[in-house]
Amino acid sequence: MSSANKILVVDDEPVIRSLLEELLGNEGYVLQSSASGEEALAKLPIFNPDIILLDIHMNGIDGYAVCAEIRADKQYKFTKIIMVSGSSEVEERLQGYAVGADDYIGKPFDYQELLAKVKVYTRLKRREELDKVKGDLLTLLGHETRTPINSIKGCADILFNDQTLTDEQRKFADMIRQESMQLHGFLENCLLLSKLKAGLKLLKTDESVDTILAGLCQKIAKQYDDKCRFEFTGDRQLVLHGDWQLLAKAFELVLDNSMKYSPAGEVITVCVEEAADGWQIIIDDKGPGVDAKRREQVFDEFSIQDVAHHQKGQGISLAIVHLICASHNGTVKVLANPEGQGARFVLTIPQTKEAEDD
Repeated sequence: MSSANKILVVDDEPVIRSLLEELLGNEGYVLQSSASGEEALAKLPIFNPDIILLDIHMNGIDGYAVCAEIRADKQYKFTKIIMVSGSSEVEERLQGYAVGADDYIGKPFDYQELLAKVKVYTRLKRREELDKVKGDLLTLLGHETRTPINSIKGCADILFNDQTLTDEQRKFADMIRQESMQLHGFLENCLLLSKLKAGLKLLKTDESVDTILAGLCQKIAKQYDDKCRFEFTGDRQLVLHGDWQLLAKAFELVLDNSMKYSPAGEVITVCVEEAADGWQIIIDDKGPGVDAKRREQVFDEFSIQDVAHHQKGQGISLAIVHLICASHNGTVKVLANPEGQGARFVLTIPQTKEAEDD
């Protein structure tokens, strides 16, 4: 166990503090203890613990007040608080959760349970901190590189349209233009991914799914020089309630993925139909498909199967699709194409307005 994992024990009973210090100290954690809520709050900025074991009933300010004050300070938003009490009342636990506690454990302790909870919340804190760093880095990368890339693309456009250049020179200018567009798209996706993970307020309207999909299919087919043909089936009269800036992006990413991996001359089918759990948009392609063992992993950000031989694609597009569907209380899954070779992507979006943001 790393010495970086620090625990603050807050309890006004000396015996409890001694027991916890011995138990957790033997596991390799760095321990400090406080006999009151006031003392704990004074130690907090100096010790900066990963986990706080916080007794509820103490002399002076009680555990609820201490927990609420800690949660009011954003610098401790990743600090995990486990409330401790000799009472088994459900109301007491609910009050602890209401003020921001992560978990609850009763006295007398089951030591194995306590150790298990501490290990779980230590890992969870590290994971949340890492996700925050990743999100901040992606956002910074997007903002800091947007202007330079736009400048590169603009200059490449001017060069490409310069009729005084040789064919070879225009070829190089076009290469710069295409690569800068790809990099720009990647950075825009990074920014969107960060915003989705942080939580976006949805701006919902009613739009025709057929109209949106038809426009996207036309756009993507043009980008790929009509490599494959899109074919529509199902209910073409569907009007869906949602954030269409996001939903259109989700549909576009799946359609682009299907076009990218399907052999030239194939047909990609797009079907809209009603299901028990909402409206479904089903996209069948003729690409290599997705191995059954990886069908859940492909929706994780930066999911790349073979990093050593990876050449193109950043593994975030389908993660964005997943987060957009989830923001609408919907789902996305990938199956084998029932017609044989290829993949079937199924996006399910609830058809009611009950999940409207406040």
